[in-house]
Amino acid sequence: MAGPQTAPTPLRTVIWRRHQDNASLEYAVLSRLEAGYEITGDIVSAHAGEPLRVVYRLQCGLDWRSRLLSLEQHRGARESVTLSLAVDPRGGWAVNGRRAESLAHCVDIDLGLSPSTNALPINRLRLSVGEKAEIAAVWVRFPDLEVVPARQSYERRGERTYHYASPASGFHADIQVDEFGLPVLYQDIWERIAEQR
Repeated sequence: MAGPQTAPTPLRTVIWRRHQDNASLEYAVLSRLEAGYEITGDIVSAHAGEPLRVVYRLQCGLDWRSRLLSLEQHRGARESVTLSLAVDPRGGWAVNGRRAESLAHCVDIDLGLSPSTNALPINRLRLSVGEKAEIAAVWVRFPDLEVVPARQSYERRGERTYHYASPASGFHADIQVDEFGLPVLYQDIWERIAEQR
């Protein structure tokens, strides 16, 4: 029988504002777990004029490899859906309990509506300044909650500055982060407007 679980220890609490269009806010908490880390977030967004709220909990190991995501999305007051991603014991990922072969090579989880998940590959890769690496991520697209594989790259350009790129879409951005790899400024898209250490 498993022993009692230690409560998460909060490391950093932040609020991000999507200042590109001033259409969303996120309240997120990065915590230390007994066997890894956890990011919980609550996002409120005006998506194409529609009220959208997303609440998520994401866990990774001590090596920052993603393990688990549980998510609940509310579109207005009438539609609520859930999504779960978990590392499959046979390798790869299970989406809502069903094995997803297309995600077998993916390591990190990327929530398209949040800057928080950039911390996962940044911490996992531990790049030196000047180094660059390509990754395969499980990309969750909102509001349809489509789950697809995505090639991405990170290049460390300074002590706390990274360049992110998505080769398939051509999107790229510079990201300034704190000591935990959480974005402080994400190009002209997100900015941190509050924090507690």
